[in-house]
This record gives sequence, C-alpha cells and structure tokens, in this order.
Amino acid sequence: MMGRKLFVVALVCLVAMLSMGADAQSVTRGTFKVIAEVQKLMEAERFSEAIAELEVLVEETKSTPYDHAIANQFLAHNSVMLDNVPRARRALKAALSMPDLPLELSSELKLFYGSVLMGDEEYELGRQMLEDWLAVAERPKSHQLFSVGYANYMTGNLPRAEELITRALEKAGSKAQDSWYQAHYQVLFEQRKYKQAESQLYFLIARNSSKELHWRMLVSHYLQLEKNEDALAATMASYFLGLVEREEDFKRIVSLYSFVDVPDKAARLLEGWMADGKIKTDADTVKQLGNLWLLARERAKAKEVLTRAARMAPDGKTYEMLGGIYFEDEEWNDAYRSFRQALQSGGVDEPSRLSLLAGISAFRAGLMDEATVDLERARQSGKYRKQADGLLNQIK
Repeated sequence: MMGRKLFVVALVCLVAMLSMGADAQSVTRGTFKVIAEVQKLMEAERFSEAIAELEVLVEETKSTPYDHAIANQFLAHNSVMLDNVPRARRALKAALSMPDLPLELSSELKLFYGSVLMGDEEYELGRQMLEDWLAVAERPKSHQLFSVGYANYMTGNLPRAEELITRALEKAGSKAQDSWYQAHYQVLFEQRKYKQAESQLYFLIARNSSKELHWRMLVSHYLQLEKNEDALAATMASYFLGLVEREEDFKRIVSLYSFVDVPDKAARLLEGWMADGKIKTDADTVKQLGNLWLLARERAKAKEVLTRAARMAPDGKTYEMLGGIYFEDEEWNDAYRSFRQALQSGGVDEPSRLSLLAGISAFRAGLMDEATVDLERARQSGKYRKQADGLLNQIK
C-alpha cells in the first residue's frame, strides 16, 4: 500500500526551500553554487552525476552543519530516485545529526526520513519521525495525515491511527483514495468496531459498486464474524453484478449455501458450474457433490455421484461412505461390494469393523461363503468377535 514512490518529495519543494530568505542566507556561497549545479543535473535526470557532486559537497561541509544537512538532503533525494534507499537513509540520518538546525529544516528532514523508513518497512522508527514532523506542522496535507496514521496502524497504535486517518479522509473529502478507506476499515475492524467497519465497506461499495475488492472485503467481513447468511447475500450480489470469475469464489458460494442449510441449491450450483468448466471436475469436487446430494436427501443421486468419485480416484473412505449409504438403504449386494472395495483400497480407520459390515451385508444378501470369509476376519478383533460369532453360528 505504501510504495516507496509515494515518499519521493518533488524537486520543486527543494528549490522553494532554497529560495526562502533566511534559509538561503544560511547556505554558504560555495554550497549554494554546487546545489544550483546539482539542481540542473536533477532536472535533466542525470542523477548519478548529481550524486557524485553531492558526495564531494558532503565531505567539504562537515564543519558547517546547515550546509552539511542541505547537501545530505539533496543526496538522499537523488539516492531515492536511483532506488538506493540505504544511501538515502544514511544521508538523512547524517543530516538530522547536525546541531542547531532551523526547526523548519529539521521538520522537513524528519518528514522525508520517516517516509523513506515507511517505504523500507521500518515502521516504528518511521512513525516516530512522522509524529515529530506532525507535532510542528502547521497545515498538514491529507496524504501526510494518512501516512502518519498508517504508520501508527502498522505499529499497533490503533486509536491514534483511527484519529489521523479519519482526519485525512475528512480533509480529502471526495478526493480521498480507496486505499485510505480500506485502511480505515482495517483499523475499525481490529478495534472490534464492527458496525462502523461494515458501514465503511458499504460506503466503498456505493462509491464504486463494480470494484470486486470491496465486495470481497464485505464477504470476508461477514465470514470472520461467522455471519454466513450475510456473507452469502453479499457474494450473490457480486455474482449478479458479474464480479465473480475465480474458481475459489464459485466454490465459496457452494460452501456458503451448504453452511446455511440449503444443500440442494449448493449441489445444483456445483453441478452446473462443473459442467460449465467454472469449477474443475476432479475426484474431490465430485465427492463434495455426492455429499451435498446426500445432505439434500437425494440418496439415489448421492450414490451415483459418490460411485463416480470413487472410480475416479479409488479411496477407501469414499467406498466406506458409499457402503454405509447402501447399508442404510438395505441394498445388501451393493453394500457388500462397497465395503470390500473400501478394504481393498485401504486408508480406512477400522478394517475389522468394515469386515464385520461386509460380512453382515453378504449374510443378508444370501452370500454365505463371502459372509463367512469376512466374519472370520472380523472375529480376529476382540471388539467385534461376539457379533461375528453370532452370525457365523447362524450360517453353520
């Protein structure tokens, strides 16, 4: 959010600073001459040459604090232009270490240094510099207030962040950037001011209803508060606006319908989106579809789909689930075959229990030889021996 380019102070500000009466008189004639030459090089974007001039000037002005500070300030600007942030930081630190600097220059240096530190993700030191600048700033601009507020947010001082970002938004009015409102939302949410945070998101959506990010933030807001019905409503609103395009978003809609206890709708949507290629048709997704049909009490569809899922990627647990459905429906032959497939595929938690279920299913299907084999396996476990022996005695 806070890219380095946001902190590059315009060259015209430096020129204006040098032209101020009191400050300009404080710069020695030799320094002013070099700075004027450096300014021409900067305007021509010959930053490397400007830096070479400035490095010499920095060495020559070590005994003149004001000149040394100005030389380092220009060196920092050129370094930022060339994306050499370490050199810019060294130059600004050196400038601020000079004694008896005019308050205005010291304040400007802190604003610049704080901005560079923020771009370099040195948030605590950056916050200190920006707060020092703000303490003496007479008419801070909206983007500057936001920068100080964001620095407080990144260092965990949420009440101060809220105060400053609110001031920035009020000052900017209709010119405030979306990213400022997004940061304000985060500050409010993290303070558990959920109603205010929600209102902020609705304001962003009203400002630009076609921006997917704002809808996504609203859905996330409701999900974090476990308001699944509201999350679903927000998601579907963005869907009807044509803003849902990613597979993960289609999957989220399916999951939300399941969470709010409308599994038949979830199943129909998933089935349709798989057919349209919006959601990949793999074994996991097909298995999810089978589970949804089962939750919707569409047992025939559930069995058909789960059988397809099991064939796509043989998995013991899928066959075990399928066997359980057939068992409940008293479809003994299919139950027996599914439990046997589960045992052959592996990965099940209790093989002895499945052997018992397979034996029971085979017994009730009239497959006595098959039942005997599985019941003998089941009785090897003390947990199921009594049940297995009871059926084996009946077979004998």
